[in-house]
Amino acid sequence: MRFIIIPGLLALVASSALADVVYNVVGYPDTEKGAFGVMINNKVTALTTTEATFPLWSANVVGANPSSGYRYVKLNDTGDVIDKEKFLRRIATNKARNTPNEFFKRQNTFATYPALPQVYPSVRPKTSKAFDDTQIATIHLTADPAVFADMVANPLDTERKAIKASFRFINADTVYNAAEVKLKVSGHGSRKFKKLSLRVKFDEDKNETFFDRPIIKLRSSSSEPTFIREKLYIDNLNAIGARTTQAAWVRVYVNNKPFGFHLLVEDIETPFLRGTFHDGAALKDKELGSLYQMGSHVIGQEGTMIYTGPLTANYNPEVYSNKNLGSANTKEEPMAQFIAFMKDLQEYDPTLANGLKFWNSRLDVNQFLKSMVMEYLTGAWDGSWWKGNNYFMYFHPTEARWTFIPTDFDSTFSDGNLADVAVPYKQFAASRLRRQGKDHPLVSKLIFKNKEINKEFEKILGTTVKQVFNPTVMNPRIAAYEKFIEAEAAWDFSLDRSKNPGKDPKYTIDTFHKSLTGPVTGITYGVKPWISYRATDVPKQLKK
Repeated sequence: MRFIIIPGLLALVASSALADVVYNVVGYPDTEKGAFGVMINNKVTALTTTEATFPLWSANVVGANPSSGYRYVKLNDTGDVIDKEKFLRRIATNKARNTPNEFFKRQNTFATYPALPQVYPSVRPKTSKAFDDTQIATIHLTADPAVFADMVANPLDTERKAIKASFRFINADTVYNAAEVKLKVSGHGSRKFKKLSLRVKFDEDKNETFFDRPIIKLRSSSSEPTFIREKLYIDNLNAIGARTTQAAWVRVYVNNKPFGFHLLVEDIETPFLRGTFHDGAALKDKELGSLYQMGSHVIGQEGTMIYTGPLTANYNPEVYSNKNLGSANTKEEPMAQFIAFMKDLQEYDPTLANGLKFWNSRLDVNQFLKSMVMEYLTGAWDGSWWKGNNYFMYFHPTEARWTFIPTDFDSTFSDGNLADVAVPYKQFAASRLRRQGKDHPLVSKLIFKNKEINKEFEKILGTTVKQVFNPTVMNPRIAAYEKFIEAEAAWDFSLDRSKNPGKDPKYTIDTFHKSLTGPVTGITYGVKPWISYRATDVPKQLKK
């Protein structure tokens, strides 16, 4: 059963007549009988929790003055203070009768960021509590300890079935519970690291979802010391009006133990299609169009959309994966509709006139070009353009054309092979043609060879750099992110994962800061210098 509790609002109703204050803090005690309290004027009041709200601790402090400063303390089994916050908190307004759900030793519950300009009209779905990036929520998972430990110890076992777990999400005003979810290790390359990504699937048969999302991913940023690159990529896609998944940072605990600081993102499944492309309409899966995921996880093969034959059997299902059948395919030939698109691409002569009109009737060219602009600007070496990886194609049944959907943006903003990506965009496109069997015709034929579509690409590229992808606009937002998540990054780096298999980059809080401003081991540019480089170089390219 799923239920939502909003402690702050309940407390406001219950205590307003008494002018008392309800204090709420999220924290994990050191022992089973340990607890938390709130200290006001050096007097400690114990807080309590329940099975339905742990690790949220609350108490109505009779006679408390909302204007009084307070701090949370950790208590041992006998109620003695064993740790306390070094800073003094204050309630935002003297009229408040409750605090938000705060987190022990985290001074800032909310953050504000310098706004990014909306370069092109926004197409993002309605705001959701799931992706409120002005705060850092806590996800509390409980699973059989032995079963979970075995899963973590064997992350490369991609055939392993998901394990059962309970799920709790706590942010500033909400506790969101799901009695049973399916939990498994997520990702491909991230499985090779000690810090793992997780996939959480809710039981739709029991009407359990996460704010209408049946599947979420907790991405580890295991090879990215700033935790910012992927979030910044999504910010930019939003700013230029490209459809994409949304994201927010969360703390993750499993069986009362810290698991890590992760990025919560939505999985691209049929509910994502309904919310992002169909305004949340209650369409059945068969009423939606066909959906395909492309990847390059098979050595020597990439999802390049090169036509290799008329049958589904001509395509490796690990490279081209059908995620929703749609009405134009059969179970025997799930690739039929997409194969027809690839055949059109093979037969297309890019030197012909009216290329934009021709392709707009088959593809949302605007969405595709914006996605490619962002792949190029961020040096996304693990994306569609360079590696035939990390993207979906969706056939929009109402528009009767295909839409490109980008995903997984960790290897970006200089986090990659700069010899490949730190080059002019035309060289970047031409290099596909030089790679035997690795041409990406959607890029080479449209962006590189068709003059009309190339002109549109350059227009979007230039506008994006001028209005958003430049240091003047981006650096203040990066600085705000850095300040807000610094404590979370330090906490994540302090966690002991020595018993886990896999690689450990051994990042530190020093690496966190340095990778924003300059090179660190394995990453040649910092995030800010990379943006400056592209913002300076692109206008030079477009003048030639």
